[in-house]
Amino acid sequence: MKKDSKLPLKLVKNHTEIAQVGRFGLVGILNTLVDFVVLNILVATLLPKTLVIFSISLFGNTYNITGPILAGIISGTAAMINSFVFNKNFTFKAKKLATRKLAMFFVITAFGLCIIRPIILYIFSDVWLWPSQLAYNISSWLHLPFSRDFTDVNLALVAAIAVVLVYNYLMYKYYIFKNEDKK
Repeated sequence: MKKDSKLPLKLVKNHTEIAQVGRFGLVGILNTLVDFVVLNILVATLLPKTLVIFSISLFGNTYNITGPILAGIISGTAAMINSFVFNKNFTFKAKKLATRKLAMFFVITAFGLCIIRPIILYIFSDVWLWPSQLAYNISSWLHLPFSRDFTDVNLALVAAIAVVLVYNYLMYKYYIFKNEDKK
């Protein structure tokens, strides 16, 4: 018995969307690995948590830009370059990308990286501390060899990646790779 190769358009579209989200997830895993490895190497060597790069005063409050925030921007930049290459060629399968959309990709990604991400890193590193305290308590209870600083930095990074991941996917799908030529 021969199967009918004509599937309803809605089913095909749903399958294509699910496959695309799956590919985005795989690229996201690779980006996350790049991000974590670079961040942890920088924080362990050149940009420790105690290093204050500079301070900024806004509305009567002083905010310190610390080593992990700068390390997060650097590691995020490495992940951004990785993201562009793999999302263009693997996730969204765009043959070519107009110069305007290429520029938009980097502006959108840089906004997530340089604005959204540092805000989330700051919140989880300096303001909202109980999640990292809980994570540290759990890791200590499990006898994992993680320091408090390691737990603080990495929990903040997980939160920042999660927020920026959703932002990036929506922006890429609906603004960057929408209606691009496919392979």
